[in-house]
Amino acid sequence: MSTLKVKKLVPSAHLPEKARSGDLGFDLFSADHVMIHPGEMKAVGTGIAVEFPRGWGGVIKDRSSMAMKRLTISAGVIDNGYRGEIKILITNHSTTSHTIEQDQKIAQLLPCPVTDWNIEKVEELSDTHRGEGGFGSTGAFKSA
Repeated sequence: MSTLKVKKLVPSAHLPEKARSGDLGFDLFSADHVMIHPGEMKAVGTGIAVEFPRGWGGVIKDRSSMAMKRLTISAGVIDNGYRGEIKILITNHSTTSHTIEQDQKIAQLLPCPVTDWNIEKVEELSDTHRGEGGFGSTGAFKSA
């Protein structure tokens, strides 16, 4: 089993944890007490830095309980070589101010394998059934 190394940057910080065995994401906790007003975006510190196992990185995603309050996460990619504090960029899309408390679960860390692909410039791509069909092109309802 691989190991995620975590360094506490502040003594009161919490290590990432899973609520239940088998959960996909690791909960991340706020190390700050922050008020986020309607339409405002703030970077909230977790007080931790991480070292992913070789070949891994992470994506920071919303917790459903936060998203229900219209508090969403942006800019959540953590590269394998990053060693600074993980900060969670939270935007308040609601019409009321929200307080983020110290020790509150604020986001999830989803481990992702690193892909080091070669990039090749081509003149044409292979044909597919979908082709260039974008948003909504697969239909909104189950096919008959």
